[in-house]
Order: sequence, then C-alpha cells, then structure tokens
Amino acid sequence: MKEAHFYIDGMSCSACSSGIERALSRKPYCKDIQVNLISQQAQITYDEAQISLEEIFAFIAKLGYTPSMLPNHNTQDSPQGIFARFNALDSALLPPKRRLIFAGIFTLITLVFALNAMFGFLNPHFLISIKADSLIMLVSTLVVMHMGRNFYFKGFKALIARNPTMDSLIALGTSAAFLYSLKGMIDIFSLGIHAHLYFESVSVILCFVMIGKYIENTSKDEAKKSANFLLEINQKKILKRAHNNEWIEVLAQEVQKDDVIKILPGDVVVVDGFVLEGQSSVDESSINGESIPVLKKAGDSLSSGSINLDGALIIQATQVGAQTILSQIFTLINNATQSKAPIGILADKIAGVFVPFVICIALVAGIFWWIMRDFSFGLDICIATLVISCPCALGLATPMAFLHAKAKAHKMGVFFKTASCLESLSKITHIVFDKTGTLSEGLEVFDIQTHIDRQEFLSLVYSLESNSTHIIAQTLIAYAKTHNATYKVVQEFSSATGFGIQGKIDNNTYLLGNLEYIQQHIPNLHNPYQNHQQSAKLAVYLADSHNIIGVLYLRDLLRQDIIPTLDSLRTQNLHITMLSGDTKQSALQSAKILGIKEVIAQAKPKDKLDFITHTKAQNPNAQILMIGDGVNDAAALKSADVSMAYASGNDVAQNCADIIIYNRNAKAILNAYNLSKATIANIKGNLFWAFGYNIVFIPIACGALGGFGIFLDPMFCALAMSLSSISVVLNASRLRRFSIL
Repeated sequence: MKEAHFYIDGMSCSACSSGIERALSRKPYCKDIQVNLISQQAQITYDEAQISLEEIFAFIAKLGYTPSMLPNHNTQDSPQGIFARFNALDSALLPPKRRLIFAGIFTLITLVFALNAMFGFLNPHFLISIKADSLIMLVSTLVVMHMGRNFYFKGFKALIARNPTMDSLIALGTSAAFLYSLKGMIDIFSLGIHAHLYFESVSVILCFVMIGKYIENTSKDEAKKSANFLLEINQKKILKRAHNNEWIEVLAQEVQKDDVIKILPGDVVVVDGFVLEGQSSVDESSINGESIPVLKKAGDSLSSGSINLDGALIIQATQVGAQTILSQIFTLINNATQSKAPIGILADKIAGVFVPFVICIALVAGIFWWIMRDFSFGLDICIATLVISCPCALGLATPMAFLHAKAKAHKMGVFFKTASCLESLSKITHIVFDKTGTLSEGLEVFDIQTHIDRQEFLSLVYSLESNSTHIIAQTLIAYAKTHNATYKVVQEFSSATGFGIQGKIDNNTYLLGNLEYIQQHIPNLHNPYQNHQQSAKLAVYLADSHNIIGVLYLRDLLRQDIIPTLDSLRTQNLHITMLSGDTKQSALQSAKILGIKEVIAQAKPKDKLDFITHTKAQNPNAQILMIGDGVNDAAALKSADVSMAYASGNDVAQNCADIIIYNRNAKAILNAYNLSKATIANIKGNLFWAFGYNIVFIPIACGALGGFGIFLDPMFCALAMSLSSISVVLNASRLRRFSIL
C-alpha cells in the first residue's frame, strides 16, 4: 500500500469533499481517504499494484474536480484546444471579484426590466413592450449565468457522477426557472400571450450565492494566512556568502547546511543557525508565540521563521529545509488541518446524504403543489426548496472554527497535532503533571560530595551524561562545564530509562544514577554518603565497579508562572495530580508550594503509566490530560486521553505528545485549555445554527405553512441560504478575538 498527498480544486461545500471520499471508498483498493474542504487537500492510501495515482486523478476529474500535486492548480491554466484557451482567457479577464461586479450590475438590470414588464414605468415607449423587456432580461440573465457558470459545470458534472453537491442544487433550481422562462418567452413572441417569467429569480439567486461564496472564500483565505507564511518563506531571496567572500542573492530553498548568510533588518530568518557576527532584536512570535523581541548576539542560536528587527546579522546555517524548526511546525499545522475531529465527522456524514435528500424533497413538494394549484406555482416551490437548502453551513461549521483556533494557538506557541486532540482537551476532568520540566523550570546542583579530585569527578559525570538528552543529564552537563570539566571518551555506553547509565572510561566501568540502580549492579554496596541533605530533590551517585565515589545533590527550581496557572485550572473544577520521581519528602514540599493535594512520589515511568491506567479503571468517565517532558513519560503520555509536552531543541515534530508547547510559558497550558473550550462551544453554536436553519426553512420552503398563506419566494431563499453560510463563517471568525493570557 502507498500513501499519497495531493490537492483538489473546485470543492465548494462539504457535500463535495464527502462525495469524493464516498466515491473513492467504493473502490476496494483505496483506503483511509481524507479530503479537507478548507485546505483543499487530500490524502489516500491505495494499492499501487491495482491502481495508479494518475487513474485516481482521472476518477476524481470525472466527479467534476481538478486534482493536482500542487496547490491552487487549475488545468484551465494550461490551454490545450479552443475551449481550454477560451476558459483560460475568461478566467484571466474575469477574476472572482470582477465576476461578482458584473453579476451585480446585470442582476440589477434584470430586476429593473422585470418591474417594467409588470408595471411599465420606463421610457422610451418601446421598452414598455413585454417583448423588448423579456429580450433584455434574457440577455442580462445569460450574462449573470456566465458569471456563475461554475455552478452549472460543477453541479451537473457532480449530478451525473451521482455525487450531487450544493452546486447541483443551485444549477437544478436556476436551470428549471430559466428553461420555464424561456418557454414563456417563446409563447410571448409566437402566440402573443402573457406568461410569467423567472429571469429575475435566476439572476438574483446566482448573484446572492456568488456574494455569499466570495465572502466565505475571503474569510477562509484570511484564516489560512499563517500557514501560507510558512509556505512562502522558501521562495524568499536572501544574501549568501560565496567562496570569494562576496554576497550573492539566492532563494532560501537553495541554502545548504553550514552556509553563511546575512539577515538584514526586516528579513525573515529562513534557516536554523547561530549568530557569527552582529547584534539585533529578533521577533520569535511566529515560532513560540512570545511577542517580546529577544536580543541576539554572536554565539546565540536563531530559529527559522523569526524576524530580524533592527540590526544586520551574519549567521551560519545548522539546519535547512525539512530539518528546520519552521518546517517541522508547518508539518504539524498541515497534519492538524488535514485531520478531522469526531464532532465534525457527523456533520460530514449528514452533508454527504443531504443533497440527494433535498432533491427528492423538492421534487415531491413541487409535484404536490402542481397538483394542488398549477405547474408554475409547483415550480416556485421546487426552486425555493432547492435553493434554500444549505449543506455549506453544515460543512463549514467545524473546519472553519478549527482553522481559526489553530491560527490562534500558533500565536500562543501551541501546536495541536490533530483536530481530535483539540476536542479531547475541552473534555478533560483530570490533569496529571510530571513534575520535572513542567512544574519546575529546571534543576540545579547545589552540593557535591566525593573522595576523589573534584574536577576528575565532574569530568567523569560530564563524559557519561554527554550521551543523554534527559533534563537531569543536561543539568549535570551544564554544571560540569561551568567547573571546567573535560570530556573523556566513553565506550560500551548503555542506559536504563529513569534509573541510570553506565559506560567504560579508560577501561574502567562507571555507573551513574540513583542509589537503587547502583545497588542492582554492586552487591553488598557500602554507601559512605547516607547522610545527604534532606532538602535535596534527588541524589545522583557515581560509582566504579566496586564502590560509590561521589554524589551530586540536585533541587528543583519551580516555575514562578505555574502557580497562577494551577489556581485558574482549579477554579474550573479540574482534578490535579503531581507525579514525581523525587523522594516523598521533596515531592510533598514542592506540592505544598504549588497547592497540589494529590502527589505520587518516587514514580518511575511504569508507575506513571500504571497511575493513569488505574485512574481510568476506577473512573470510566475520567478524561485525563497528561503533561510531561516527552522523554521518559512517553508511555504515560500515550495512555492518557490527550497529552501535552514542552518541545525541546529540534524535536517539535517527533515529540510523542498530542499537543506541543513551543514556548516555556506555563500560561500556554491554560490558554490551550481555554481555547479548546471556546472552539468546541463555537462549533456547537455553528452546528446548532446550521441544523436549525435547514430544519426550519426547508419545510417552510416546501409550503408547510401554506395553510396560513406563507410561502417563500426563491429570491428570498437564495439570500437566506447565502446568509446562513456567512453567519457560520463570521461566527467562527470570532475565535480570532480569543483573549490570550
């Protein structure tokens, strides 16, 4: 099986995306199909022995859409033959905004002459003629239909492929009205009789729908801007130092590792690297959400996506292309946009059968009123029902809200790997914190005891820990470096996660870890350092193959910003637990400061996993958020309903947590939780309106209130349908005003 990612142009509503998914799923060699309406992207797993990607593209094209490997691609852009050339010229001369203006002008003309045909108030006198008026209305309506011709091309193509969409509803309704009006016009010219014409209805319906689609697409494009920034950065031109030391201009995507580039004020940093020369303030908000600029000077690291503000910087690239932090973040955003949350799946399923259902209802209602009154009235009812139905509102309710939420989360330095984890976060009842690296901002060595030379002792520790990325290892490495420790070659290195490490230095075996780990390897161990300070968070012992030769005492530095965050979380009735590998006394001491009542001390990775498993078994309704460092908490993070971790270094995309916090601000936890709740509330409001609108207005359009003399004009139905989609889009955009703490 092979996986493919590509783009599909021409989708207008969720009936389009779900129709493509449904059509492809009927083929036994196509699996795991996901089509995203907003991003216009698709991913599919298929058996390449049974079908090629070109054949899949051809099948999608038969459904009325344009698949391609590149975004915003349209086959009309490559003229081949007279029709393709005409389409290309037409698209170039009439972009969406210009189409809308022309449609509005000629709709107004059609309306004026429709009124003239009824009331005869225009001069000169020949325009009062019903024949002249109907002819002008026909020409104006044809212009409007040409402006909205995509509704017909896509709508009828989808109908023929048995995957009708919103375009199909518009195409059917307006075509029926146009053909009936054309027949009436023929009767006027040939028989000289007065006939009811619907040209103004056709024009107004198309114009209103085009206005709604234009506003909707503008809002979608605005919501996708943050992702577009990440895509466009590789096309920027920058200055690179050539072999002759001259600066040459190249595309960002052409920069290689170890190249030296110059970043001028206002430029975007396009690679990960470090500063060689210069000093400047740098805006890193696009990466970590921190709005306060950071001063960068020689030796400091720089992340791609940052913006240089006031000084020139010369940097050396350490990571380029797909290896940069920015590229990994884009991968996260792209994957999250592709994914679908459970709350949106129901709406997609309903939208998939919505259009065929509406067509049937419209036909039944039209035939009923034809029998009850006359054909003209029945046609009115049928058109009204087709036009007022709005699968777009259903399809936009979830993805638009998620799109705005992810853009806001990006500004906070928070990245949701999938849409479902954002929904899961809103439902949590319990939060389980791993202490180190989450509740604390680091460790510090505050005492050492050893009976060998102190610098030799630190050199051994430094050499052994250089093979580890754990937060304790980084603390010990930093401390050893500041005390002039030297590196020694380590052989036969091995580690036991959560316990310790061992390796050979100068043919001598050394063990570094907690006392339990040392005792497992040295029988009848004598510990000369039993009376260590009670205030220590933990003690890290160094031993040779026979005895302990020293111990380092570490303590926590609790985050100053975590206490108000915990207080706010508690006010929302969330049960908070702290898991810690510390001694019981040390863990309780920290918990008291933090105000956490439930504490599990001396917890190994398996203990953390067991705690989450036990909590879920004891309380099946519990929804657990696990927040850890993403290293030795991997099993616990995966077992929780949703997990969160701080990113470190370049592991943002590889981190095993569902939600990645890229800045070091504890408020990001609270912001992410509040955003998830606001997003789900917004989606529920969208769905309530979308379902309510269709449930209320479709029966009325069918004539359910006909006994009271209440019927809906097709033009009003077109306006109502457009407003329903716009209301969902505007409601989702309220998330842009979500307040970040």
